[in-house]
Amino acid sequence: MNCEGSSPILVVGGGIAGIAAALDLAGCGCSVHLVESKLILGGQVARLDKLYPTDHCAFCPLWTDIKKARDNPSITIHMQTEVKDVRSGDGRVHAILVRRSPVIDAGMCIFCGKCASACPEAAILPLGDHVYPPAYMVKEDICNRCDRCVDACPTAAINFQRKEELIELAISDVIWASGFTEVDLTPLPEFGLGVHPDIMTAMEFEEWTAEAGVNEGAIIKKSNRSVPRNIAFIQCAGARDMRLLSYCSAVCCMHAIKQAQWVIRRNSEIHCTVFYTDLRTVGRDYYEYALRDISGRRVILVRGRPSLIYPLRGREGIAVKFEDTMTQKKEIWRFDMVVLNGSIGSSLKGSNRARGFSPAVTDDGFVDSGLDNISRFSCGFSREPADAAESVIQASAAAAKAIRAKRNK
Repeated sequence: MNCEGSSPILVVGGGIAGIAAALDLAGCGCSVHLVESKLILGGQVARLDKLYPTDHCAFCPLWTDIKKARDNPSITIHMQTEVKDVRSGDGRVHAILVRRSPVIDAGMCIFCGKCASACPEAAILPLGDHVYPPAYMVKEDICNRCDRCVDACPTAAINFQRKEELIELAISDVIWASGFTEVDLTPLPEFGLGVHPDIMTAMEFEEWTAEAGVNEGAIIKKSNRSVPRNIAFIQCAGARDMRLLSYCSAVCCMHAIKQAQWVIRRNSEIHCTVFYTDLRTVGRDYYEYALRDISGRRVILVRGRPSLIYPLRGREGIAVKFEDTMTQKKEIWRFDMVVLNGSIGSSLKGSNRARGFSPAVTDDGFVDSGLDNISRFSCGFSREPADAAESVIQASAAAAKAIRAKRNK
């Protein structure tokens, strides 16, 4: 099966699924345009510390595929680019892309750090822990445009006067591989997000405790940097809830169990409790992975969805109110830290550019691939909640279907 000599295929999303689809397509001789809205490839997987069930470093295999994609002459990568429109006509499919140049040109940045030192808002950060060559980025949401960084840069790599560039491509098809995003939980006040520094989302906790992160793998509280005595992991926080996400986010059970297991590996004195609705351990070796520390009572499971999470007086601890549905007892337990799992959805959800053109996006933010002939192929969180392994499998399947469709045209 190959597609040499035909129009290129557009892959939307430069995360683990998009990269896998692009590599499979290129391996069959297809020309590929890979579109990523951020400054770096890798998506959310690049933010993970470890991958279950192997517990291997998440970035190591991802970096290998990123390098393969960058070095492949059949793959054209468009960074900081979004899809503005996709339409069919004259027997072809046309895609309109919008590219924004970064504030800091990574090709000119020498990583001297003078811009970060000059910034009064701490709005300039390294582009990423694993990015090479290293460079800085500007967090535009907190930047006050004082231009001190511009004056401090010795290579004139910083330019706030950016222009959008429109790119039009004639393509044969599209694979939607955009990833997930954490949905804002603050509209659900019972979870207490934002009222205490030690109540955090799963991805915030992942970065806070990562070996390559700021704490180098140490398990400490944000509030006072002391070691917590116990941590609660709350499942289905915002998921299976008609007020926010009506569906099960699928990956959260294993993610919480992985995080809990790594907490007790790094500090066996910390007690971890996972509050769950039901456990989804459906992948290969997932169930055995989950039982590894649960069976030894090192990770405690409580079946029940907490109804209220609130800081105690003086911020000395966090109360979790819940009903244990196994014993039908209503209880309140005290924890030093609380991690909220479940509020994740497709990054297409809520995007103005994701509506009004193909693909047809459902209210939950997923591609409805049966509505038109140019949005048939999707994978990962563009299709349904899926973890890294499942997303790669779906990406390869989408690539195979796209190649078959090209040959039949």
